[in-house]
Amino acid sequence: MANVRELVLKGLYRIEKEGAYLNQALLDILSEDLDARDKGFASELMGGVVRNRLKLDYIIEKFSKIKLKKLSPWVHQILRMGIYQIINMERVPDSAACNESVKLARKYAHGAAQGYINGLLRAVAREKKNIEYPKQTLERLSVLYSYPLWLTEKLVNQYGEETCEEILLSSHKKQPVSIRVNSLKTNQEKLLTRLKEEGLDVRADVENSKRIYIDGAINVYASGSYLDGEYTLQNSSSMTAVEMLSPKEGEIILDLCAAPGGKTTYMAECMGNKGKIIAMDIHPHKMELIENSAKRLGITIIETICGDAGEPKEEWINSADRVLADVPCSGIGVIHKKPDIKWHRYEEDIQELCKVQKKILNAASKYVKTGGTLIYSTCTILKEENQMQIEEFLRENTNFKLDEEQVLLTHITGGSGFYIAKLVKQG
Repeated sequence: MANVRELVLKGLYRIEKEGAYLNQALLDILSEDLDARDKGFASELMGGVVRNRLKLDYIIEKFSKIKLKKLSPWVHQILRMGIYQIINMERVPDSAACNESVKLARKYAHGAAQGYINGLLRAVAREKKNIEYPKQTLERLSVLYSYPLWLTEKLVNQYGEETCEEILLSSHKKQPVSIRVNSLKTNQEKLLTRLKEEGLDVRADVENSKRIYIDGAINVYASGSYLDGEYTLQNSSSMTAVEMLSPKEGEIILDLCAAPGGKTTYMAECMGNKGKIIAMDIHPHKMELIENSAKRLGITIIETICGDAGEPKEEWINSADRVLADVPCSGIGVIHKKPDIKWHRYEEDIQELCKVQKKILNAASKYVKTGGTLIYSTCTILKEENQMQIEEFLRENTNFKLDEEQVLLTHITGGSGFYIAKLVKQG
């Protein structure tokens, strides 16, 4: 059986040095010959190191006489793994965290590094309750919750210190999996019964009959009800965007950034599979994802088109009853699911994304019939990408009015951080 810590080390190296994404690196590990306990350990350790990277490096710097930039990539990852086990994984004895790290060092580092790693980790184990963190607000939040300083500053400025800390904390907590009941095939009560028969720990959303929550992991490909098209995995915030759009039977709806198709298929279900949805995405290979989902769910009203949502299509002008523009964004609202976003995003990215968002929003507005609805949504909580975009759009397009606006925060809703603006086209 594979050595689980060595697999995690190799995965972290790939993420750091080869640009691999956490989810894919973890899937590769979970496909190895590991028992359930080791798979759980690998998920916690790899995810924890990525999620807490900045804090772990802060601790290394506190205890190391060698600068971070002087460390070999392998030694650096071994230290992060060891410190995470000592600080965060109570069921792992400190001695085991140290000894197993030294074993990795024997294979991935030179002789002197083994003693260095052993000494540093044992010092951290002795002093872990006495580690001092920065006192200044921005630095404290940045280090404790492992968020880049530029992003921490933005969130404090936009939400205040207290709410910012709640946002950062929520991204370290595991949230329940939400699934969407396919009303074309079943209902909440029937699906709950079937999911329980499949051995899942499920509970109904008492306020929304289309939602069910699962506590724990789920393998949908081992779920008969999933294979039969009775449900879809979909974040509750993503569902809210469709519910605000409020699709109706017989309507013509455009979904401009549709892949992988969660919102597209939910719209079709809300429409009773009657009407027409044109689902567009810029990535050709993602069209198949939408088509396969529609087939599994028994949906026949979706037409997929590959194209750039930022380039207006003359033939669509004034043609749609409703338009959904779930635009590309920084993804800050989904860090609780994809913590490596923190390390792939930079402050200069935001303005470039805003330009793309503005182009898509302007194009989308041309397709809405008089009296029709336009939804602008993102999975970020930065105001430059959200409220400020809508304010500028409304100044330049006086024939639209803001009908409703929601900012969804994970620590309040349990779903991803999301922004949704409902715009109505005036006569």
